[in-house]
Amino acid sequence: MKAVLCKDYAPIEQLVIEDVEPPALPAGSVRIAVRAASVNPPDVLMPQGKYQVRPPLPFVPGLECMGTVLELGAGVDDLRVGERVMTYPGQGCYAQQVVAPRIRVERVPAGMDDKVAAGFVLVHSTAYHALVDCGRLAAGETLVVLGASGGIGLCAIQIGKALGATVIAVASTPDKRATCRENGADHLIDGSTENLTERIRELTGGQGADVILDVVGGDVTDRALRAIRPFGRYLIAGYASGVIPMIKGNVVLLKQAQVIGVSYRLLLERDPAHAAANLSALCRLFEQGKLRPLVTAEFALERIVDALKEVGERRAIGKVAVIVS
Repeated sequence: MKAVLCKDYAPIEQLVIEDVEPPALPAGSVRIAVRAASVNPPDVLMPQGKYQVRPPLPFVPGLECMGTVLELGAGVDDLRVGERVMTYPGQGCYAQQVVAPRIRVERVPAGMDDKVAAGFVLVHSTAYHALVDCGRLAAGETLVVLGASGGIGLCAIQIGKALGATVIAVASTPDKRATCRENGADHLIDGSTENLTERIRELTGGQGADVILDVVGGDVTDRALRAIRPFGRYLIAGYASGVIPMIKGNVVLLKQAQVIGVSYRLLLERDPAHAAANLSALCRLFEQGKLRPLVTAEFALERIVDALKEVGERRAIGKVAVIVS
């Protein structure tokens, strides 16, 4: 099968496409013929050795994808060959075949196309885990989403509104902010020119935000944290800026705020049944019309470097898909 290979931790231009042996099929797993995969910030960082997970070399990158069931491992009897499914195996998705544990495989909901399904699992599951499990976001509270026009950000806006929250979206360009508005944001902040701390305080009547979801990192984290409400929850789900944020302990102390790390990967490892239940809930929200995933760019597998740059250089609005077959 054809697959993208990372042979060394280096700039993403070093990635190559080669013929490799299909992965083995352990018991309890599913072999999938990949139709489309997605691009997420870790997909950009991992081949460069800049992500917290460093797979043994060489490896096939690609966190998530969708496709059709090719083969069922021993003990799997609730799926059929040919069914459309989506999965987050954590790597190996930039290839014509991928193998994933059954508990990480979900049927594609009715009405969801291939490109949307390819990028549905990670961003929606991360946003849902952040807001529901970690942030305990409640109706009537105020949610601030940093990096709001990205994959996780747009999901967070929609999930926040479904939970009954007021949502403040922070994004850097007029087009990105317009997309946030179209996806349900109540208020918009220009993250490139406005004083983030003051604007959050203004929009919350001086009280500060109940929950802040941060996927950006860098100096944005310090400015946003200063606008947290007393007893608020600050959720760190990534650092798309490439700069790991430094948390000011005095701000956390004075506000008695909670700073909570959000890792969908850890949830999958420690409590896969909970992760699967969350994904099922998200599929129901999609079928009810409460989630409207947005894919704005697609690339053939042969253009994987261009696809990764689209996300790594923060040009993407919503999700980027990689068409495999």
